[in-house]
Amino acid sequence: MTDRAPIPPGDTPDAAAVIDEYFDRLRTAAAGHGTSIAPDDLAELRAHVDERLHATAHTAADATDALAELGTPEALAQAFADDATAGPQGPDGLVGRVLGMPYDVRPPTSDRLARRVWDPTNPKILVPKVLGLGWTVNFGALAVRTRLVRPDDEDDPFTSAGSRVVAATLAAPVAAAVALGALVAATWTTLPATVPTHWGLNGRPDGFGSPAAAVIAVGVIGVVPVLLAAAVHLRGRHPFARVAASAVSLGLTALAVSIYAQTLFTVRGGSGVWPTWAGVAAFVVLPFGLLVTVSRRGRAAEQRRDLSSSPSKGTAR
Repeated sequence: MTDRAPIPPGDTPDAAAVIDEYFDRLRTAAAGHGTSIAPDDLAELRAHVDERLHATAHTAADATDALAELGTPEALAQAFADDATAGPQGPDGLVGRVLGMPYDVRPPTSDRLARRVWDPTNPKILVPKVLGLGWTVNFGALAVRTRLVRPDDEDDPFTSAGSRVVAATLAAPVAAAVALGALVAATWTTLPATVPTHWGLNGRPDGFGSPAAAVIAVGVIGVVPVLLAAAVHLRGRHPFARVAASAVSLGLTALAVSIYAQTLFTVRGGSGVWPTWAGVAAFVVLPFGLLVTVSRRGRAAEQRRDLSSSPSKGTAR
């Protein structure tokens, strides 16, 4: 028999039933990931819900709204599972920290990538990379900090935006990849036998290579992610994974364009690394804009659906 927390003073049986069902699903989902949630963490989550219910009528709907801020039980269980493997004792040493920096060398998945780059319920803006050493940007936390979305805006991220909107997100990185290809094709013959491939903090090139090597490098950075994102879309993955893949590939392709533009800029006598910095800005701004736009469309669609299913104004009560 599952242990249940006592009903806090003021809670109705209906509200308590909703809360108990949520935490039962959370425990079940956590067990499915091979982990368990510490009693202190469960108590903290329950205290958060009780605090949110404090100024309400403690109805089942109030409890549902309060729990929505935590996300779905399945998503929350996954977050706990990820945290459990992100410590020094990660599975088989594939996840952990080196000199304080997180690393993850497990084969990446589209679902894990999506949770890393868009998690409005996690206040941390910098989270461990889905593959490699260091951190990446949690655009969901950034959107909450800038008040463009709320942590509980969508029950199922990006699903309510519609299949056409989700599919259309792939057009942005594809367009950026085409732009990169057009830029390379138009300037390839103008490059000298040796081109700069790396620049120091002073803006001066300190690494050189052949034009072919430079083009291959920007191709790997800018085109391969778009092909992987297209594969995620073609396989019919969850809208959450598809939109996140589009956003990440868009940022990387924009960065690749800026790197090639930096090479052209230097070859033609320019000084400084402002094209690279412009690319870094695009790497953050473009995915952020795409993710926020789709999230807000999804939220608007959910609100329209809720309004259309609610009783008409003026109905006798």
